[in-house]
Amino acid sequence: MSLAATFRDPQPDRLGPGVLAAIILHAVIAAALIGAAFLGPIHGPRWGENASQAGAIEANMVDALPLPNKTKPVDKSVLVNPNPTDTPKPPTKEATQPPPKPNDVLIKSPDKPATKIAPTPTPAVAHPQPTPDTPKAASGDVSTQIAQSITQLKNGTATMTLANKTFGQRYAYYSKIIGQKVLENYNEQTIDAHSAHSKSVTVVFDIDASGTPTNPRIETPSGSTSLDTAAMHAIQRIDTFGPLPSGSKLTVEYKFDFN
Repeated sequence: MSLAATFRDPQPDRLGPGVLAAIILHAVIAAALIGAAFLGPIHGPRWGENASQAGAIEANMVDALPLPNKTKPVDKSVLVNPNPTDTPKPPTKEATQPPPKPNDVLIKSPDKPATKIAPTPTPAVAHPQPTPDTPKAASGDVSTQIAQSITQLKNGTATMTLANKTFGQRYAYYSKIIGQKVLENYNEQTIDAHSAHSKSVTVVFDIDASGTPTNPRIETPSGSTSLDTAAMHAIQRIDTFGPLPSGSKLTVEYKFDFN
């Protein structure tokens, strides 16, 4: 056997039919694409026709587009004067007239110059005058204004006067005790109505710190013995009014009017 026969392929080449089929398939696809490009839509404009009829966009050529001017950056949004030497001038102030005085009132007239009116004088305020002191009565160790209380009786009135007004206002309860005890011992039935009619008697006595009435005396007699005696007994029959709430002695005056 020869060497050429040894290296010869015993089987025929099987790639020939496959290559032929691929070539035919590509040819068919290329023909379809070309036909579609030439045929296109039946009623529509073809590629390359007049732009005004086919709805093409007209474009004009220009040399260059205008660009915006470059501006200098602003530092922290503060406008800087390009000429620092040019300082702004302060606004000029208009000349103003000095304000008028509080007491000067100017009345302007269209025909006559302004007239100055003199201020109205303020009336003087009357200062309250001090009240004159009321006559005071001696009450042993205390001397102040007099306080009175009047009680209506069956046959007349009984007026009690305390020499110490402050005592009567501060210790009203004690003043009430004095009046009750004196009127309880004042017996009108022992008074002669004929001799004592329209007459009055004034009796004065002191009360010491323990509340005992002392030194009873008739300050102003009535002229009727029965009326004077009844007034004196009204004080002498009292043992005590109770200790004084203040002070060492209190002077009391009683006036009995018989009608």
